[in-house]
Amino acid sequence: MADIRFANPPGIPAPAARYSLTAEVSGARRWLVLSGQVPVAVDGSVPETAEGQAALVAAHLRTALTHHGMTAAHIVKLTTYLVGREARAAWQVERDALIGGGPPPASTQVIVAGLADPRWLLEVELIAAE
Repeated sequence: MADIRFANPPGIPAPAARYSLTAEVSGARRWLVLSGQVPVAVDGSVPETAEGQAALVAAHLRTALTHHGMTAAHIVKLTTYLVGREARAAWQVERDALIGGGPPPASTQVIVAGLADPRWLLEVELIAAE
């Protein structure tokens, strides 16, 4: 497995939430770059609530990691696109459950005017390394 070191270097303001400012990866033999995951179920349905959408997106992330023989411990970077701040709290609950108690990955959250489908409240992409 790659050596992944997360840090919050002195001289940079501390993170505003549970994430790391930097992620240094050395010795990686595999990288996984996952396209943005959206809240669409296999049957094409989209949950109506932010909580339902966040839970579905987190499930998609776990499924993709598992498919490639990885876990949340391999996540180096998360990028989240939120349609409005209303979905932020629901995503934070799912994000924290996803990453568990280990060092939090580097992370960026962006508030956007909209996504490809107007029903979607969030989209999340990740980078993982092993």
